[in-house]
Amino acid sequence: MVRRSGWIAVIIMLGCMCGGPQASAHAFLNASVPSADSTASALLKEVRLSYSEPVEIRFSIFKVYKLNAAPGADVRALHAAADDIVSADLLKRGDEAARSDAGVANTTRTSTDIVLRLKDLEPGAYVLMWRVLSVDTHTTQGSFIFVYAPGDS
Repeated sequence: MVRRSGWIAVIIMLGCMCGGPQASAHAFLNASVPSADSTASALLKEVRLSYSEPVEIRFSIFKVYKLNAAPGADVRALHAAADDIVSADLLKRGDEAARSDAGVANTTRTSTDIVLRLKDLEPGAYVLMWRVLSVDTHTTQGSFIFVYAPGDS
């Protein structure tokens, strides 16, 4: 009887440790338009971001900055420039005039899909950065670059 009880306890513990489906605990970027490291030739009026779970829009940060990079700069140089901007400006307040976005268009408190309005973009490379608070209170952040090259095919 004692031996059987011990096995039952082991089975219950394993069930608790390996049990059932677990919820995702973070909001990760699933998709975007434009996509990471892409070149857009059509006029861009907005960026669309799709996350793995809803984010608290009021407590999240979304920004677009133009990169100071020579035309035709390689991807590594663009990523290095983007990393510098993200480090310096992601959490900066009052930087709206320096940014290339005009803020979030969403009107709801939470959403998995975020629309970020863009100002009139000049041709060149841009970094999009974010820090999001998911509805389960976990934060994630990231960034990616894209190039706006009107007229390119």
